Amino acid sequence: MRKKLINQIKEKVKTSYSAIAHEFDATRKAPWQEFNHFLAYTKHGGNTLDLGCGNGRLYEFLKQKKVNYLGVDHNSHLLEKAKENFPEARFQLEDMMDANLPEGAFDNIFCIAAFHHVPDKKMRKKVANDIYRTLKTDGILILTVWNLFQFKYLKAILRAIGSCVLHLGLKTAWNDLWIKWGNYPMKRYYHAFLPKELLSYFASDKWKIEEFYFTRKGNRVSFLRSFNLVLIARKLQ
Repeated sequence: MRKKLINQIKEKVKTSYSAIAHEFDATRKAPWQEFNHFLAYTKHGGNTLDLGCGNGRLYEFLKQKKVNYLGVDHNSHLLEKAKENFPEARFQLEDMMDANLPEGAFDNIFCIAAFHHVPDKKMRKKVANDIYRTLKTDGILILTVWNLFQFKYLKAILRAIGSCVLHLGLKTAWNDLWIKWGNYPMKRYYHAFLPKELLSYFASDKWKIEEFYFTRKGNRVSFLRSFNLVLIARKLQ
């Protein structure tokens, strides 16, 4: 994918989140049921990075662990909501695709429903490498992405396949989707990960996969029945 197209996609994602910031915040108050399982991997009092933090709702859940929290997001409107919701927490305006965060600084990194917005394989590899660099040795990454192989997204998948064929795969991949949020007309970019593809970004010489599973409303299910893919990985060295 060309750099110009990557930048266009990044801006469209940012613009769409700005448009829905108020409603997004209103519908993202309670923690996901999946969060409960993450506590066992969260270091008490540890340095914790929330990549793509949105309105900061993960901080409310992690307070019980007394973490030293930093939330990072590329959207100023969502960060305004985060600061209103949690004025005592630290938030920083930065894009995970261009972030310049300190090396080996964090015991835990969370990337909840954000990695699927990263366009292009090379850019996703860069983000994964940056996460690796920023974690301490033996630190834990907890990452989730939407499972977009659901019937309600079938039209978006078919459009993506058609676009890929039409442009001979030179613009976007067959699983690069554009999906509306609610009643808003603007569509957002999502990459629809298959399980093996997501795992491919976390090589065994750098990461130990602690858990990799699929969830639906907090319950572990098969991939085809799931709404989310969950990856929990430990930095080896």
